[in-house]
Amino acid sequence: MLDELPSRQQHVQYLRTVMVAAGVLPVRDEQIDGIPPWLDALLAAQPPHITRLIRPYASWSVLRRARGRSKGRASTPSVQKYARSRILIAVRFLRWLDEQQLSLGTITQRHVDAWLDAGTTTHLRLRDFLLWAHGRRLAPKLHVPWLGSQEDPDDFLDDHERWRLLRECFTEEDIPLHRRVAGSLVLLYGQRPQHIVTLTHSHITRRGTDTYLTFDRHPVLLPPPLAEIVQRLAEAERFGRRSILRDHDSGSELLFPGFRPGAFMDHGRLTKQLNARGIRVRPARNSALCSLAGDLPAPVVAELLGVHITTAVRWGRLVKRDWAAYLVARSEDGQ
Repeated sequence: MLDELPSRQQHVQYLRTVMVAAGVLPVRDEQIDGIPPWLDALLAAQPPHITRLIRPYASWSVLRRARGRSKGRASTPSVQKYARSRILIAVRFLRWLDEQQLSLGTITQRHVDAWLDAGTTTHLRLRDFLLWAHGRRLAPKLHVPWLGSQEDPDDFLDDHERWRLLRECFTEEDIPLHRRVAGSLVLLYGQRPQHIVTLTHSHITRRGTDTYLTFDRHPVLLPPPLAEIVQRLAEAERFGRRSILRDHDSGSELLFPGFRPGAFMDHGRLTKQLNARGIRVRPARNSALCSLAGDLPAPVVAELLGVHITTAVRWGRLVKRDWAAYLVARSEDGQ
């Protein structure tokens, strides 16, 4: 019944999380499992020939990859946004083909270029659907430019400013603890706020006097000042507004709990808080990743921080690091 209501309405989302936290509804990955009901409502208004194309594309391509990317970590709202945007663009393109009295199997590059030129850069998200359609012989091979940036980043913090901000995060007691931890993870490890907010107590490991934090698959040893504030955050009382379920502890495992029961903090809100404190997330991440890529081979950066290997290689290239020696060493060790 809740899935039949508009999913973007805040009161519907809040009611669902309260009922899940109270045990009335089963737990599900809301960012991904909430898409099929939305998809059903979207396709109900489409002609049958569009539904026959979009449903398998959404189910076996978009959602399948979304679940794969979220395996082992909590999904963020950006996962749902990514999936919905690609499905919507594909629907809009097919509706446009109908208006032009064209079919997917007979269109040419000229038709695709005309559609791209008539829209904004969001039309470039059509690339994913056309690749899928061509792979199943439903469309000819067509080219759509990649939406991602082809240029190297140019917004960085200088080392002096980066370390000054890190010292503030480690030592300034007037800064809320969760912002100190989040700022440190951005400045030191280049973590995205949307991944930071999903961290739980289970990501923290103690081995003797050492504290480790797992970003992806491998625990990362934290420097003592950061380890101290991470432990303090884990042991602190829940910050922010209290949920309507005052005696419920469904969010107790979350390091960055949100207002809704059992939900983590909105990453956009955390980003605004860090920016307001002077920790501009984008240049801070750029500087951290550049520093790490200069010290570590790309495969290590990818494995430790959970970034894609292509991203890690790109940063290694940016700092002109040659990690061929690392591959040779791995080979000699029999790994």
